[in-house]
Amino acid sequence: MTSCEKPTKLIDRMQRLVTYLNERNNLILHQQVNQFFYMQKIEELKMLLRQLEEINKSLDAVTLRIHEHYSLCFAQWSKDARWVNLQQFPERPKSIL
Repeated sequence: MTSCEKPTKLIDRMQRLVTYLNERNNLILHQQVNQFFYMQKIEELKMLLRQLEEINKSLDAVTLRIHEHYSLCFAQWSKDARWVNLQQFPERPKSIL
């Protein structure tokens, strides 16, 4: 189960409880269970999940940029390291870098 599935599942269950409470006019039931607590927590969890989604999008974008830079840098380094190794040790193909 991913990190977002648990809160989403709980939000659904809390929403069903709120709906159930909303449909009942039982004073004892409403005295024992705080419907507004659940309503507030549902909204807070939804807001946090939206924030997490935005952060994940930003993280994905940064990760993509890192991979692009890594590929470029590795290709250039590999080429240059081979050249340096050949210049310093033309008789031995062992790498010094």
